[in-house]
Amino acid sequence: MLLKPLFPIAALLLSGLLASEMQASGRELRVVFSSGRPPFSFHDGKLGDTGIEVDLMRAALQRLGYSMKTAIAPNSRLLLAVADGQADIASAVHEHGADGKGVYYSDGFIEYHNIAIGKRERRLDIRSQQDLARHSFAIWQHGWRDLGPAFQAAYQPDSSGRFRRNYHETASQESQCRMFWANRVELLIIDRTVFSWFRDKLASSLPTGSAVAYYDIFPQSTVFPAAFRDKALRDRFNQALRQLRQSGDYQRILARYRLDG
Repeated sequence: MLLKPLFPIAALLLSGLLASEMQASGRELRVVFSSGRPPFSFHDGKLGDTGIEVDLMRAALQRLGYSMKTAIAPNSRLLLAVADGQADIASAVHEHGADGKGVYYSDGFIEYHNIAIGKRERRLDIRSQQDLARHSFAIWQHGWRDLGPAFQAAYQPDSSGRFRRNYHETASQESQCRMFWANRVELLIIDRTVFSWFRDKLASSLPTGSAVAYYDIFPQSTVFPAAFRDKALRDRFNQALRQLRQSGDYQRILARYRLDG
């Protein structure tokens, strides 16, 4: 039986309340999204919890006859929220594996297509990952482990926890973009939709109008599933997700957040 959603999840985690104290509503699910990941998931003062993931999750669950109660939490809390019964679904979890311990993973839900981006005026010659070694670049936190074995081998920290001098991690992708537009690094490694979002948002404080070049040097996208507390619901969600893609609704939701055309 699915448990009644609680909101906000931050209050739940702090209070230590058990999900079992609440009775099932039947048609409303608690869904937790990662904090600070615009335009995929974030909290807006006017719109509330919003973003690509929120819209896609809502569309998929509506196909199954459910509404959802949203909450925003750090990445480190997403799987715990499901495993501990504090949420029915966690969207786009970054650390996942085989089903088990009360958590069931969906098919690929969110896809990041990461590329390298440089200012066109620099005339950088970037044809492969190996070319990154000649240039400074900014990447998200723990990005070294998300882009395949070759990239991980080249950029994982050494035994003392030090990174290569040209590799710079940031705590947020906004900080990452600020570094790029302030010319503190030559390149960004980032999802293009995220880049276009922050390019627009930072335009009032930084000169973001320079022409850029896109270098598609990573062989595959980074795909994240959603995590479910109920296996049968996971299976039905996979069907709804396929229907979203086949109908074109999935692509239309993505397009709403692409600000660079």
